[in-house]
Amino acid sequence: MDKSKYISNKYLALVNSGKVINDDGQTEVIEALDLLYSQIKKPFSLKNIFNTKSIMGVYIYGKVGRGKSYLMDLFYQSINNKYAFRMHQHVFMFQVYEYMKKANLLNNKNPFKYAIDQLTKGISILCIDEFEVLDVADAMIIERLYRELHKKKILMVLTSNTEPNLLYKNGLQRSRFLPFIELINKVMMVKKINDGRDYRLNNKKINHLNNFQEFYFKSSDISLLKRFFVLLSNNKKIINMKIRHSNRDINISKTANNVAYFSFNELCGSNYSYIDYIYLTGKFSWFIISDIPKLLSKDRNKAKRFQTLLDILYDEKVGLVISSDIKPREIYEKGDGSIEFQRTVSRLYEMTNKDWLNKIKDKRYKKLFKI
Repeated sequence: MDKSKYISNKYLALVNSGKVINDDGQTEVIEALDLLYSQIKKPFSLKNIFNTKSIMGVYIYGKVGRGKSYLMDLFYQSINNKYAFRMHQHVFMFQVYEYMKKANLLNNKNPFKYAIDQLTKGISILCIDEFEVLDVADAMIIERLYRELHKKKILMVLTSNTEPNLLYKNGLQRSRFLPFIELINKVMMVKKINDGRDYRLNNKKINHLNNFQEFYFKSSDISLLKRFFVLLSNNKKIINMKIRHSNRDINISKTANNVAYFSFNELCGSNYSYIDYIYLTGKFSWFIISDIPKLLSKDRNKAKRFQTLLDILYDEKVGLVISSDIKPREIYEKGDGSIEFQRTVSRLYEMTNKDWLNKIKDKRYKKLFKI
């Protein structure tokens, strides 16, 4: 197969087989992935090393559900390289901070360098999904982080809902973040997937049990949520649990068989961060979240925490059951970050559809369902 069009040809084969719908917005982005793929697969030579036309990666951005993660995964699977690594931005930053904490415990004089060296050990290609800048702490470290990756000649594919020039817009001390944007525009091919169909909404189905999805119930019918918990617990002992993490207590009112039952307020009403949510996904394979309310502009922090939580559950392929008396698209319609929240809406539709059972990591539960 022609390596200069390898990803394009693979995509075309999937279209011809009926597994993928041809999308003009996606095909334009694939051309950049073709270039990066052919660069990776070129035979080693000094001429290739010093080729000024070489790129350091591809930055893909566009609206929710347009296939950004899918295209990155198509590329990642195609290179089939043991030196490649793929992770979510939240998980990536979590690992950075964990390595820095470890360095401090070891009395390492340069925790940042230690973290970079550990993260990049044996890696030459890095794929980061859903890139975004969450807060000032991340903003202050990201520029240094990616500059070091560039120095190490690590190739990258990043996906994001936001074009580079608008990253961390109106953020604290944004001027210190601008060199990162300059770096991305200089060393990466920046490609937008043009507007079009949201493929996560494509499989939306109606279940006779509720108005939304198979795993998205009305809060007014709490018995259905309880029945789901009993089903997923699979006759295992039900207990309550308190987890101590990052000097905070996380209370779980009901848990059994790696299933955790939370109210929305328990998970998103407290000042938890993505680090706490990543920790929880390491403990539980299914989340049942009850009573998701209508969020107003004053609830922007709750909306952001819920968005972060869904991003992590999605990337870690965790099972999800939801209850709310409003539809997903009505949860947070107006307020700071409401546009970005559309990614959460899109993911809610996908993750509460029965097809999500085919994607979750823990396969033990699938046999429990007869939908």
